Amino acid sequence: MSRKTNKKEKESKRTRSIPMAELPNNIKIPNRTIFPQRSQEEIERLRKEKIVFSFRFLDTKHEAFNCGGTSDGWFLHLFDNLTEISKLTMSEFEQQRRHYDLHRHDFGKTAHHYKESVPEHVLEQVSPENMIQFRLSRSGGRVHGIRYHNIIYIIWLDPHHNMYPDERYGPPKRYPAPLRPYEELEQEIEKLQKQLEEKEQENKMLFDMMAEMEEKKSS
Repeated sequence: MSRKTNKKEKESKRTRSIPMAELPNNIKIPNRTIFPQRSQEEIERLRKEKIVFSFRFLDTKHEAFNCGGTSDGWFLHLFDNLTEISKLTMSEFEQQRRHYDLHRHDFGKTAHHYKESVPEHVLEQVSPENMIQFRLSRSGGRVHGIRYHNIIYIIWLDPHHNMYPDERYGPPKRYPAPLRPYEELEQEIEKLQKQLEEKEQENKMLFDMMAEMEEKKSS
């Protein structure tokens, strides 16, 4: 056996001794397509379907759209409207312009842009005419979202008309966000804990005073 052949065999063994890296079987590659292309036949079918609302991108933490300073009745008004709209097809919804005033956004005139709440890779998939708004009533605020065939993805709830500053509604309004039930309980617990600590301090002061008085009596 020649030295050349022996060298090749050693290199081959060295290469085989290093195991190949393998990807785990359960690894998942995320699908970043939110709004896939549809066939014309599928588009026509969806336009005959009733409207469905999605809250996948709803942002209630945005300071302008956190629904702070809103009465409980406004939320009933909101759901009354969403219920009625869900009985319509998108074509029927578009025809009720005088009532719901469905139309696209002119972001050159808005105080905010969807990019403040929605990931960039999502917005890249949406054409401008599908970034829409509709009103609940003339003074009941608006809903801002993305339209995709018969689905409306709600992004912001706008009871105070903060999206479009307008003389009729005054300057933008900012309120603390409403508390969730568990947050209210946490605040109540914190309040009671503070009261308990204050009572414990008062009791300690009384016991110390009584002990001092007993000590003076015995002396």
